Amino acid sequence: MSSFATPVDGAFRKVTARETVILLTLAWLVPFLVHLVPWAGARPLGAYLLPMFWATFAAVYLYGAGTGLLVGLFAPAVNLLVTGLPSGKALGLMALELAVFTLVVAWAVRRAPRWWILAPLGYLAAKLVVTLLQLIAFGFGGFEALRHSLVTSFIGGAAGMVVLTAINFALVKLDPKPAAPAR
Repeated sequence: MSSFATPVDGAFRKVTARETVILLTLAWLVPFLVHLVPWAGARPLGAYLLPMFWATFAAVYLYGAGTGLLVGLFAPAVNLLVTGLPSGKALGLMALELAVFTLVVAWAVRRAPRWWILAPLGYLAAKLVVTLLQLIAFGFGGFEALRHSLVTSFIGGAAGMVVLTAINFALVKLDPKPAAPAR
């Protein structure tokens, strides 16, 4: 296990096999159910509600980056096989976003475990990092395209960020972590 995932300072618990199975099931089931909701929007409903991040955040908050990465990378791959979403092209970007999200949130939970907006801030950071990497790697149409992509993602994902905030708030209240050690 990596140092991110160990409960050295009491920030994270050790995950059991049963808890892992429950998290993996939720990580697959929640987005699957979101895809079943009738929706006529230009983009899939999941692009607005961000369900792939829900179980991933819970896994990271409770058990650390290792479990969060397992959950976050498992869900999109299984969803692609079962529902065809996300598209094959989007799968790599979503996996990268979820990996960045996991690492950012795991780092933040160690430093500010009771801060109830870590999840939406983690999403924003992941979206920014992945978009910047696209810009660097592919040119991505320059700064104006980058700005448009970020604004579209942030506005489009606002409902999902509200859900992430609610999940974050509930976890802080139901599973309060000790205050971060003074540094």
